[in-house]
Amino acid sequence: GYAENLDADNGWFDLSTNFVNEQSVIMNSAIDRAYVETVLGDFTATVGRQRINWGRSFVWNANDIFNTYSFFDFDYAERPGTDAVRLQYYPGLSTTVEFAANVDSAELVTAAALVRFNALGYDWQFIAGSLKEEDWVAGFGFEGNIKSVAMRGEASYFHPQENAADTSGMWLASIGFDYSFESQLFVQTEFLFANLPDTGDAGSFMEFYAGPMSVKKMSFTEFSWFAQASYPITPLLSLSVSGMYYPGISGYYAGPSLSFSLKDNLDFSIFAQTFSGTTTSSFPF
Repeated sequence: GYAENLDADNGWFDLSTNFVNEQSVIMNSAIDRAYVETVLGDFTATVGRQRINWGRSFVWNANDIFNTYSFFDFDYAERPGTDAVRLQYYPGLSTTVEFAANVDSAELVTAAALVRFNALGYDWQFIAGSLKEEDWVAGFGFEGNIKSVAMRGEASYFHPQENAADTSGMWLASIGFDYSFESQLFVQTEFLFANLPDTGDAGSFMEFYAGPMSVKKMSFTEFSWFAQASYPITPLLSLSVSGMYYPGISGYYAGPSLSFSLKDNLDFSIFAQTFSGTTTSSFPF
């Protein structure tokens, strides 16, 4: 199934192609940015495949409802795009009003509005809309500092559209902190809470690893914790160590990496990713 997964395109337009698909060789090409943008004063309109980044946190983005990504996808720094129409209005220096709508490969529409502004020394945002024609979504996010410690977070609530009286709504909330020492050591941590619906199906490990198809599948345990430390050993050599802990299944992730700058715009990196946890019937870890 590797070739099929590599060729899969979650957008309305299929812009991924396997040019070569042999027993030992696969060659793929994918276009993930293709849009037209018009700017008229304080108004901007963008149509086509684009990145709509509404997330504030580093790992778990409850507000990023258009193109959710996987933290473990280390070789995709640009992050996925989505086939969408995006309208942005800037009434002030620190205020933004947005509306966006996209169509995915299943021809399901996600549409939402966002308002972002600055108050009390923090950047705030509020979102509301419809997720894949299945859930109403409302959320907020913030970003700022407590003295020299950066703090950011976001939360979203998803409620089924079919039954307004349904009590199976879902909350996702994350909060993170990061700090840079004078020695250039950079540390950060983040926490996630998710009141997952008791459906008995959390998906497979590969679905979780390769990237969630929906923002609602960012986690498979109620609580998750992340920590990371990065340090430049030399101006050309950097070391990073990250980890996650999932108390619901006594599981963990560990991911050390080394990156060496060979020349301008060319790095050589080594990554290791280790996962462990208690096997469950709903999640074959």
